[in-house]
Amino acid sequence: MEESVHGARALTAAGALTARSGDTEAGRALLERGIGVWSALDNRDELASALDTLGWLLIYDAGDDQASLDAFERSLGLRGRLGDAAGETRALVGVCQVLVALGDVGRAESLSLDLLERAAGDPRTEHFAYHFLADCALIRGDTAEAERRYRQSLQAALPLGDVIETSFEVQGVAMAAAGNGDPERALRLAGAVAALWESLGTSLSIAFWDALLERYVGAARSELAGEADAVWAEGRALTFDDAVELALKLE
Repeated sequence: MEESVHGARALTAAGALTARSGDTEAGRALLERGIGVWSALDNRDELASALDTLGWLLIYDAGDDQASLDAFERSLGLRGRLGDAAGETRALVGVCQVLVALGDVGRAESLSLDLLERAAGDPRTEHFAYHFLADCALIRGDTAEAERRYRQSLQAALPLGDVIETSFEVQGVAMAAAGNGDPERALRLAGAVAALWESLGTSLSIAFWDALLERYVGAARSELAGEADAVWAEGRALTFDDAVELALKLE
C-alpha cells in the first residue's frame, strides 16, 4: 500500500512538472495514471488534489474545456463528501472558470454568486468571483455591469500583489470601456498591459479571452482607425500603476 502511495505521488508530481515544462500530452498522461492509482486506493483527498491539477492543465495548456470541467466537478464532489470547505471553494473556482470558457453564462453566473458568498472577506476568492461575474456580463454584452465587476475584481486583486492577475482585470476594464463607447481609454489600458507583459517576458493566450479581446479591443482599434496606433503607444508609455489608476477611475 505504501509503495502504491509513493508511486501515485510520483506520477502526480511528474505529470504536473512535465506539463509545466511544455509537454502537455505527456504530463496529462502521467497525471491521469496517478489519478487512476489514487482512485484505486480510495484516497479522496489526494484524488481531489490531482483532479484539480489536471483541470487547470486541461483548460490552459491542452484546451480541452469539457474534460477540464469533468475533472473540476469530480474534485468538487469529493471535497464536499470530505467536508473540506476550503478545497470545495478551490474546486468551485475551477468549475466557474471552465463554464465561462464554455460560454455557459447562466450556470457560471449562478455558481460565481455562490463563490462570492463563500468568500467571506477572503480577497482572492472575492477576486475570482467578481472576475467571473464580469466575464459573464461581458459575454452577454452588458459592458456597464462588466466594468463595475472588473473594477471590483481589480480592487480585490491589488492586495494580493499578483501583477498578472491584476493585469487581466485591467484588460477586462479595457474591453468594457470599448463597449461603453470609450475606445481611447480601451486602447490605452490594453496597450499598458501589452507593455507590462513584454517587460515580464510573458505571453499569455486563452482562447475565450483572446476572442473577447478581439471582439471589444479589436472593435475599438477599428473605430479609431488611423489614430489607433498613437493611442496604443500612449498606453504602452504608461506605468502599470498609472494604468491601474486609469482603470479604477470613474469616467
